[in-house]
Amino acid sequence: MQEFYAEASRRLAAITGISEADILPVLQRPPKPGMGEIGFPCFSLAKEQKISPPQVAQELAGKIQTGAPFAEIKQVGPYLNFFLSQTALAENSVGRILPAPENWWRSDAGKDKTVVIDYSSPNIAKPLGVHHIRSTMLGAALCRLYAARGWRVVAVNHLGDWGTNFGQLMVSYKRAEADNPNVPVDIDALLKLYVKFHADAEHDETLNDEARNWFKKLEDGDSEAVRLWKVFVEESLKGLKNLYQRLNVSFDHYTGESFFNDKMEETAARIAARNLLTKSDGAQVVDLEKYDMPPCLIKKSDGATTYATRDLAAAEYRQREYGFAKCLYVVANQQELHFRQVFQTLELMGYDWASGCEHVKFGMLSFGKGVFGDGNVTGSTRKGNVIFLEDVLDRAVAQAKEIISENARDDEIKRDLDALAEQVGVGAIVFSEFLQRRMKDVTFTWEKALNLHGDSGPYLQYTHARLSSLKGRFGRELPQEINYARLASESERAVMLALSGFSGALDRALAENEPSIVAEYLLELCSVFNRMFTDKENHRIVSEDEELSAARVALVEAVRLTLAEGLRLLGLEAPVKM
Repeated sequence: MQEFYAEASRRLAAITGISEADILPVLQRPPKPGMGEIGFPCFSLAKEQKISPPQVAQELAGKIQTGAPFAEIKQVGPYLNFFLSQTALAENSVGRILPAPENWWRSDAGKDKTVVIDYSSPNIAKPLGVHHIRSTMLGAALCRLYAARGWRVVAVNHLGDWGTNFGQLMVSYKRAEADNPNVPVDIDALLKLYVKFHADAEHDETLNDEARNWFKKLEDGDSEAVRLWKVFVEESLKGLKNLYQRLNVSFDHYTGESFFNDKMEETAARIAARNLLTKSDGAQVVDLEKYDMPPCLIKKSDGATTYATRDLAAAEYRQREYGFAKCLYVVANQQELHFRQVFQTLELMGYDWASGCEHVKFGMLSFGKGVFGDGNVTGSTRKGNVIFLEDVLDRAVAQAKEIISENARDDEIKRDLDALAEQVGVGAIVFSEFLQRRMKDVTFTWEKALNLHGDSGPYLQYTHARLSSLKGRFGRELPQEINYARLASESERAVMLALSGFSGALDRALAENEPSIVAEYLLELCSVFNRMFTDKENHRIVSEDEELSAARVALVEAVRLTLAEGLRLLGLEAPVKM
């Protein structure tokens, strides 16, 4: 639709003296079918000319250039409304999609530009908790959206692979090893060691000193400490990558906190060279008072570096390595102050690219009453009462399998039941992350997580499967020449109009770094199509009228292709049978 809005702006600019750039943002979609596709409000012009808005609209209608792609341009109340011709609408939707099913949605808006997207970034040596799905799926969707718009995408998992918790694991491991030389070290075993350390430390405070000593050994390069650390990291990554694969998530780099250990001193030196460091209670900080922020802590009083030092070093490294135009940090909104401090410090260091750094924040995930069986509303890894993402996926898949098996009539579905249940169950969990804008807090309940009905991933997947079967009923290839003029009803026009909005939805999603806009679009597209499809009497897809059947099957296929691509962008599979 963007080109139609641009054309309406051009014609309006020619008769109003207002620039196209000023007209474009005020153009609106009329609220009801039959009122056209683009509306220009005349209130401001009416105020200037001291006449009524309807009169202004009427005068503009008499002056404006008419003709393709608009069938009509006329006054509708206080608006000047543009009505697209059936040909223009069909060519912009079905006619654009079918000839290029593999790339019709792509654009080169991001050509020659790189975006680094830092997301998921869990602390390792334990399975992903359900709360990690927020950053993981938001970040993965943004990666796909930017790629679809021509950007070079660098997906980074900034793992929490350094800190005193590794000292704690080493203490717990060594104590267990004394009883069993073959202590398991897979990701689940590491969690148990972590939980056991904290349980034991409640009764023996000296264990905390032991843990600090082991971490000091690691920092100093002690061979045994380094060996254990490498084992813990490698085993953790095996478990994490298995789960990421299940979620259709991948990364270009797993550059965790440890990767920047040898880079932070140089970063601190560059900050000092800019005369930005001041002393505060023995610590070295960057004073940010004039920016209404607390100081950014660079080195503690004991000389140790901080998270801020590490993120500053990481930003410098990413710019050197990738030359990014944007660097997105998909991290919960609790870290807003931290990133404001880091970005401001980068600016003070003289980096003009700092303006491309952005915190893509999101609301917190809490747990509803009874989730843990005792009314708790929060989870604690230390105490072992955390809900793991893999358990949630397993539970959703089991429920999907039960529902599908009860309703399956097709032998092929029954044969592929396990694979289909995986697609639908995981899809339900993934799509639930896009049912609201990212800044909203989310309360986890099993009922919401396992919803397979209503506005859900399975609803979209089921619609895709039904669209696939409709094309199958046609039983032959679509003709090269299709008479789209046969798609003449208001409901068919509404479907084509919805199809033409896909590209705009992708652009808005990127402008706001908000994948939920794509989810909203897909739900609306399916709703519009289903309203047409359920009108069996007037909209039988395949009938004895071959010309009309071909046009409607083409429309169905365009909707299916759009839905499949939208699902892919969000990280869901598109089943052909359900």
